[in-house]
Amino acid sequence: MNKKSAHKIFYSLIVVHLLVSCSYFNQEQPIDTVAQLEDSYLSRAEVLALLPADYTKADSALIVQKYIDTWATNRMLMRNAFQNIDSDKQASLNLLIERYKTELYSQAYLQELIKQSLDTTIPAQEIEDYFEAHRDEFILNEDLIKFRYVHVDQTYSQLENISKWFDKGSKESLKNLDSLSLSFKSSLLNDTVWVKKNILLERVAPITAANESQYVIPGQTWRLQDSLDVYLVRFKDVLRRGEPAPLSYVNPTIKQILLNQRKLAFIKKIEKDLLNDAIESNKLKIYP
Repeated sequence: MNKKSAHKIFYSLIVVHLLVSCSYFNQEQPIDTVAQLEDSYLSRAEVLALLPADYTKADSALIVQKYIDTWATNRMLMRNAFQNIDSDKQASLNLLIERYKTELYSQAYLQELIKQSLDTTIPAQEIEDYFEAHRDEFILNEDLIKFRYVHVDQTYSQLENISKWFDKGSKESLKNLDSLSLSFKSSLLNDTVWVKKNILLERVAPITAANESQYVIPGQTWRLQDSLDVYLVRFKDVLRRGEPAPLSYVNPTIKQILLNQRKLAFIKKIEKDLLNDAIESNKLKIYP
């Protein structure tokens, strides 16, 4: 089937299935209409807008048909609602719609103001001060560890060299390991950052939830292996569930808390200024 014939069949299917338009009722017919339901129309441009850039003809037929079915059902339900719901109920629904519309526009405007005007930089001292004032709120609900590890095949040619550098742990030794890291199966060489214990369990196969207490000991280095691989592991520190969380670990959380507080304060000020301006300029009038 050539491309021209395929397009003809595709648009014929659209015309057969389309029942309703992209807008509500009493429309003027668009030039590129592909379907009509009484006085409502659906444009070709809207149909094409539904399709992803890399669509196939089979995909497009399914996407369009699903859209048509949902759209048509909603439009016909809407028509029936206008005809069968009493005027008081319609007035109540219209009030809810108007409130929702107002809320959407208001929030969109406030978010744009925040994007343009709010300073989102949170100083480190502000984060530290909040942490000190709310330290009791930051309690760990899971174990954290600082560790480094290297995972290689048992036949790795430089196994003895990397074992020596790993045990030494000096800046130069870690630099040597980092230069070879692409040849490792996996590794983590930065042991200054707290990570969740499940990262250890996921990456170092010989250590499991059942035996981790035998291995996760601060200052301890291990050379472990299974049937295929060797794991070099050193634990620098550990914090257990229920202990206070370190500042470095909760820093992103505190930063987000402070940013949210700043956003709320900014919004309240905008709202207060708008209200005061309306009152002072006599735009807002309240009648008894």
